Amino acid sequence: MADEDLKAIYNPEGSELRTLQLKMLDILITVAKICDKHNLPYWISGGTLLGAVRHDGFIPWDDDIDIELLRPDYKKLLRILPNELPDNLYLQTPKEKSYRLLFSKVRDRNSIVHSEEEDMARYKEKGVFIDIFSEERSYRWMKNIVDFFYGRAFRRLKRGRPFHSLKYFYEYATSLFLYPIGIILMWIARGICAITKPDNILHSYGIGNSTNHNASYMFPVGKVTFEGYEFSAPKDIDTYLRKQYGDYMSIPPKEKRASHFMKVEYL
Repeated sequence: MADEDLKAIYNPEGSELRTLQLKMLDILITVAKICDKHNLPYWISGGTLLGAVRHDGFIPWDDDIDIELLRPDYKKLLRILPNELPDNLYLQTPKEKSYRLLFSKVRDRNSIVHSEEEDMARYKEKGVFIDIFSEERSYRWMKNIVDFFYGRAFRRLKRGRPFHSLKYFYEYATSLFLYPIGIILMWIARGICAITKPDNILHSYGIGNSTNHNASYMFPVGKVTFEGYEFSAPKDIDTYLRKQYGDYMSIPPKEKRASHFMKVEYL
C-alpha cells in the first residue's frame, strides 16, 4: 500500500493523530537545535528512525518520538535543557516525584495526555512529549541482571502507596531491599565496562529494553530527513534498522500496525 493511502487512513492532515504528531515534531526540532548548539551527538531511534526511512516521517499509525544520547552527553543535556527550553516546554526526569521511568521526557505545557498511568501520577506536567534515552556501552546479560534488581525496584518505589494493598506493601518492602543491591551491581557493571570497553550500545541500566546495537555502525552519527527536517541518525542506518526490525521496508499487516494513540487535551 502506498504511503499516501496509509496516511489517508491513519493520519490525514487535520486529524487528531496528525495534530499530535506535529506537536511532537515541534518539540523534537527544539531539542535537536539545543543538542546541535552544544555539540551533543544525539540520534533519532527506533520507530522514529524507521518512519524516517520508510515513510519520510512518522509511521502513519504511530505517535511516538525517541532520541538517544550516550550517557555523558545525556547528562550534559539534562543540565542544559532547563535553561534553554522555551517557556512552553518542560523537562521531566527520573528525579521527579512519582515519575516512574528511568529516561527523560520533554513535555509541552499546553496540553494534557490522558492515560491510566498519567492520570494516576502525581506530577503536574502531563503534556505531549518526546522521549530522551541514555545509552551506554555494556553487555546484554549484565544489563538484564542489573535491570532485574535496579529497574524493577525503582519503578515500584516510585509508585508509592505501599499500604494500598497487601500486594503493594509486599512489593514495596521487597524493593527497599533490592534497590541498594541494584545500585551496587550497576556501579560494578559500569566499572567492568569502563575497563573492557564493549562495543555493544544499550539503554542505560534500569530502562528495561535490552535491544543492543554495535558502536561500529552507530558512530560517528550521520543525518536523515524526517518530516522534511534533517536530524542526526546512526552512521549506518540500514544495518541499525535490519538489526532491530529485520526486513524493515515491508509494511506490516493491518493487525500488527499497533498504534500507541493517546487521548490528548489541548489547553
